[in-house]
Amino acid sequence: MHTESERRITPARPAAAGPVIAAPAGWGVGIFLGLSRQRVRRFMLLAHLTLGLVVGALLALTALTGSLLVFYVEIDRILTPELVVPAGHADPVPLDRVVQALREAHPARPGGWRLELPQGADHPIMARYMKPEETAGKSFAPLMVAVNPYSGEVLSSRFWGRTAMTWTYDLHYLLLAGESGQLVMALGGVGSLLILATGVYLWWPAAGKWAKALQPRLRSGFVRQVFDIHVLAGVYGLAILLPLIVTGIVMERPDWVKPVVERLSPMTTPPVLASAQGGTVVGADAALAAALARFPQAEPRWVEVPGQAGGAYHIRLYQAGEPGWRFPKTSVWVNGGDGMVMDVRDPTRWTFGDAFFGWQHPLHNGECFGLCCRILVAVAGLLPALMLATGVVRWRQKKRTRPVRAGR
Repeated sequence: MHTESERRITPARPAAAGPVIAAPAGWGVGIFLGLSRQRVRRFMLLAHLTLGLVVGALLALTALTGSLLVFYVEIDRILTPELVVPAGHADPVPLDRVVQALREAHPARPGGWRLELPQGADHPIMARYMKPEETAGKSFAPLMVAVNPYSGEVLSSRFWGRTAMTWTYDLHYLLLAGESGQLVMALGGVGSLLILATGVYLWWPAAGKWAKALQPRLRSGFVRQVFDIHVLAGVYGLAILLPLIVTGIVMERPDWVKPVVERLSPMTTPPVLASAQGGTVVGADAALAAALARFPQAEPRWVEVPGQAGGAYHIRLYQAGEPGWRFPKTSVWVNGGDGMVMDVRDPTRWTFGDAFFGWQHPLHNGECFGLCCRILVAVAGLLPALMLATGVVRWRQKKRTRPVRAGR
């Protein structure tokens, strides 16, 4: 992401009496005390090239898979026809009937179920059994069961990681390598930030040349066009790629960031719930009603049903103004034994630390600002692959011309 500015030869000036102190040319040179601008630029160019070749492929892969995951639900419904429910005129069945259908379809699974309520008339209820025996060796690989909300019929049962979109998610988030892959992805994100930083340094225009530098143009000739495409993709993509990379690092390794955030602002601790023994007496519909009584203007999104041994319901609701609409942060915990509300979390009372982490995922997938932002994030995911391709072509062009310049 650098420019090939034309250099003009400045006439020599007569030597001044006494020592002359040359001011550093260009921003950022002052931190490299004792180095000339040419040496600093040479170092930045080498760092940009090396990081681009080493980390660029990982960044391109992550961005491309992220573009697909922006529309994860929509693509999954296209690939799996069972997830498209014929919209009828019947009213949805009670949630208690859905839970009963799940228990009957999977009688050997006594644990809890997490129900994602449909967001459209032709959407199913997506239920997740979080810890199935079949995928016990993985940190996250639930059983996913689709249920018809109008009849309670089980439509499909699939394991996470064995479908196209969930496999893509694991590739994007874990590089299909568990915790080791998660660490590699976080370090790759740091390397990607360095690619952007060195690219910005090399591109940074001189005073009075900003208009020309920001002008979208393709000069004549293949060599110059490749370079111009590389620069334009980096310059115009920086505003969206930077927050995507930063939020990706934070979500991969929140333990790196949390101590710093906690120094700036206190964070709300997770609730400590007393265990409810004697089985689940209160049904899912009653628990949801209790949660909605606390937030009557909210929309239900998730209902986490406790296991047969008893426990608490975790209801997740969406309030207007929350950044994330699929995974909102308004939460109500309801005792499965007596139906009493045990604890609540209200995003309107967030601290700065709560808001910082609450915005990470909605910013990363673009849902915080609606469909237009999601499309923008999906398109931006194509830019790293474009920059990698043009950067490699540019590197090979320079490599071929290097012996000619050396001969001259």
